[in-house]
Amino acid sequence: MPLLPTSSRTISFGQYGLKYLRAAIAGLLLVISSLLASSVTADTGKLPSIGSDQPDRLTMHQEYRLGRAWLRQYRAASPVIYDPILQNYLETLVNKLAVEADLYERRLNLIAINAKTINAFAVPGGVIGVHSALLLKAKDEDMVASVLAHELAHLSQRHYARRKDNADGQQLSLLTAMLTGLVLSANGHTQAGVAAIASSQAAAIQSQLQFSRLHEQEADAVGFRVLKEAGFDSSGMARMFELLQAEARTSGGSAPEFLLTHPLTQSRIAFAKEREIKDGTEAFYSNLEFQLIRVRAMLQQTPVKERPVALTALLKSISDSIKEPVKLYADILSALDQGKTQKAQELTEQLALQPDHLYFRLLTARVLVRTGHGDQAFSLLDTQLKETPDNMAVKAFTAQTYLNAGQTPRAMEAFKKLSRERPEDPWVWQQLAKAAADGKDLLTVYKANAEYHQLTGDIPQGIKELKLAREYASNDPIEFARIDHRIKDLEKLFKELNFQ
Repeated sequence: MPLLPTSSRTISFGQYGLKYLRAAIAGLLLVISSLLASSVTADTGKLPSIGSDQPDRLTMHQEYRLGRAWLRQYRAASPVIYDPILQNYLETLVNKLAVEADLYERRLNLIAINAKTINAFAVPGGVIGVHSALLLKAKDEDMVASVLAHELAHLSQRHYARRKDNADGQQLSLLTAMLTGLVLSANGHTQAGVAAIASSQAAAIQSQLQFSRLHEQEADAVGFRVLKEAGFDSSGMARMFELLQAEARTSGGSAPEFLLTHPLTQSRIAFAKEREIKDGTEAFYSNLEFQLIRVRAMLQQTPVKERPVALTALLKSISDSIKEPVKLYADILSALDQGKTQKAQELTEQLALQPDHLYFRLLTARVLVRTGHGDQAFSLLDTQLKETPDNMAVKAFTAQTYLNAGQTPRAMEAFKKLSRERPEDPWVWQQLAKAAADGKDLLTVYKANAEYHQLTGDIPQGIKELKLAREYASNDPIEFARIDHRIKDLEKLFKELNFQ
């Protein structure tokens, strides 16, 4: 039974080796070259302008398509975390910051990665990635928010598009290098791994990945404004810089991944410290929520035998006022993960003495299901849904609880609704396929599997699944036509990406 009520699709180099990464990079090379070629104007044979204050629609559309093509390849080669609670937390945090950022592209897609390296990144087209280690190492929400605000600033200022080497026609090398470096980072490989892939081009790749000092200073200034206007403690940026410096000192001279692409200069540190304003207050519930998210990140990336040490380190970094509920939350999750249901039940009884929090209520519902009290769990979740009907974590957790409890019809209904609300979420489609399999609804199994595969880098398999669905629906003209149309959509996408 997994630690969290989720499913995590992880493809690591230990399983597939560097050969898999080469395949992913080769696929992206074809994607980018095709999309760049398609952006050439018919009458002039030149690329459209990409450095203006108001980018033209073609360039923005091109960036969006590049970002989504990149995301498919990244998902296929990286240990993605599919945890609705953690996902909802990060999406809420990013959206709060994005409201204050002057983004041209507001269709953001956030991805969480199970990685022990401190990093976050933003890819043209609105893709934002967060490593679990960033959540675990940062001691408060404001520190994480400062990093995300910085990444949003890179997007809002379109630093990728404004780079001089982009203007010289080097988008292909830049984005290929970006995929290589970020996939290696997510899988725990160092720059030596990059050299194994790119050999003599390793130095050039590192150069292309690094932002200029001017861009970093600009992103700091814009990110600071976004951080402050979104209501976060502005001192979070300075504390984050201090953490990065400390990590660099204690890792034998090996800088954290974030610093490899975002050089930390003395001027950047001085900028943050000059503007450091501590308001002297601490929002208890906000801080508690972040610490519970840190627990989830810690349990995701830490083997069972190493968890006691990791939890002790985490607890040392938080205030005494919330140590007890945070430890209790971690102990219950860990007990469930190890199949110690009775211990989890005994610990859950202690939650009544802790502050009332959404995450505690969801955890209580999960324990109730595991101990055979499904009716109580569903009553608790139904009440929660009425209180927070728009909370993605609550809806996803409820759907997953239905599935785990064998309530197949309700699980299918809930996941179908989620698939309409979150059509680009692979986890939702994967869980819908599982629920449909339990319900022996083969048509839905084929259709849901198709969307899962195409979102995780395997469009051909997605097309195969849809063809099975079309054959299954041969006696239903309307459904047959609908599936046939979707097949043509994916075939067109596959052709545009030039994978043939």
